[in-house]
Amino acid sequence: MNEIEDTAQTLPEVMTIDQVAEYLQLHKQVVYRHVRNKTIPASRIGATLRFKKSIIDAWLTDTALDNLRQERETLASASHSPFNFEED
Repeated sequence: MNEIEDTAQTLPEVMTIDQVAEYLQLHKQVVYRHVRNKTIPASRIGATLRFKKSIIDAWLTDTALDNLRQERETLASASHSPFNFEED
């Protein structure tokens, strides 16, 4: 097992901002920005943020699939562009 897998297995199901930042390998301020922009699922308990690991995992999968879909669409539209001078 590598260090990332070790970390993932030792994290609790409900994570703090520090734990989710470590899990996602992001700076804490980047996680706060995602929360503020509502691009990452989070729950507030009073003034405290909490992140459910299973929901974060699902969000990561969905985000990766969305990114892949967007890349494919971009490549498909670029290949049909009138400015594409490559021969078929």
